[in-house]
Amino acid sequence: MNQRVLSALIAIPIALLVIILGRAYLAAALLVFGILAAREFYSLAQLSGYSPANYVGILGIVAFVTFGYLGMHQSIGFVVALLVVLSLVFQTLTLGGQKSIANSAITLLGSVYIGLPMASAVMLRHTGENGAGFGYLLVAILTVWATDTGAYFGGKAFGKRKLAPKLSPNKTCEGAIIGLACGVAAGVIVRWLGSLLMWWPHLGFGHSLILAVITSVSGQMGDLAESAFKRSAEVKDSGVFMPGHGGVLDRLDSLLLSIPLVYYYVRLFLS
Repeated sequence: MNQRVLSALIAIPIALLVIILGRAYLAAALLVFGILAAREFYSLAQLSGYSPANYVGILGIVAFVTFGYLGMHQSIGFVVALLVVLSLVFQTLTLGGQKSIANSAITLLGSVYIGLPMASAVMLRHTGENGAGFGYLLVAILTVWATDTGAYFGGKAFGKRKLAPKLSPNKTCEGAIIGLACGVAAGVIVRWLGSLLMWWPHLGFGHSLILAVITSVSGQMGDLAESAFKRSAEVKDSGVFMPGHGGVLDRLDSLLLSIPLVYYYVRLFLS
């Protein structure tokens, strides 16, 4: 059994346990992983020749998770505004304007890119009643995992045409299509099965299908986005955290775009 599979077999039950335990445990875990992912993101930025305000970005992640834990979704805009002000002040006082536009933008991007999904995951877990939030979050994560697995093995078996050769030479169009099919199938089936077993409320096929497509497509885009960051920094992995899987950011990249989209879809159309 290779390191990639073994690490996944260990990590998946732990992740599921944290999701089941709920708010405080989930928030604590997301805070730790959010900070680790942010450190990796800002390291990639530094390798690319920039000087982001690391501690400002990490402070933003702490604020995102805290407000998410408290269920204060209306405070997200306040955190973003605060990050803009602090990053600009830091650049002005420490670097005297050198690459200040890029550095301030990267500081803000890193914090929002990682912190918003962390807050969204906590808030999604406790959206609705009778286990609805648990169902939304679990299905979103399983959809992303199914997409990643289908794309990985589908690409190995049938991949011929490169999807984005400049960003990730190993990804193929065939793998992406198979990943999408696996992710949508997993999202719809798991949602139906959870409703049948009364783990969470029933959700119509239309919404289940839309959520599965959104989650799967955005997950693959998140993977490609992180590949672009690594390509800019000229590194293979964002860090070293799990054997065979790279850094924390490498493991979270697909979820960082999909979780906020699922959360806001739920709030807009299903709450």
